[in-house]
Amino acid sequence: MNIGARLKAERVRLGYSQAALGKVGGVETNAQGRYENGVRFPRADYLALIAAAGIDVLFVITGKRSKNDNADSAKAAEALDSATECLEKAKELIH
Repeated sequence: MNIGARLKAERVRLGYSQAALGKVGGVETNAQGRYENGVRFPRADYLALIAAAGIDVLFVITGKRSKNDNADSAKAAEALDSATECLEKAKELIH
C-alpha cells in the first residue's frame, strides 16, 4: 500500500469526503484526489493540518500505526513542517 492509498484509507476510516478532507488540509478537492492517486505527494503543512483533524499521519507516511492517540502523527507532521521551512529558507538564500 502506498502513501496515497493509506491517505485514502484514513480519510474513509474517519468518514471524510475528499472535498471535506481537502478543506481541512487547505487544498482543493482535485489536489486531494491527486494525493490519493499517487500523482502528487502532500506537503508538510497539509499533513500537519490533517493530523490535527485526527488523520494518523505516521500511518500515512510509514504504514505503521501511531501508538499514542495520534500524538506521534502530530510530532511527525511538525517535524516535516519544520524541515520544509528549512528547505524553503535554503532555496531563498541560494537564489
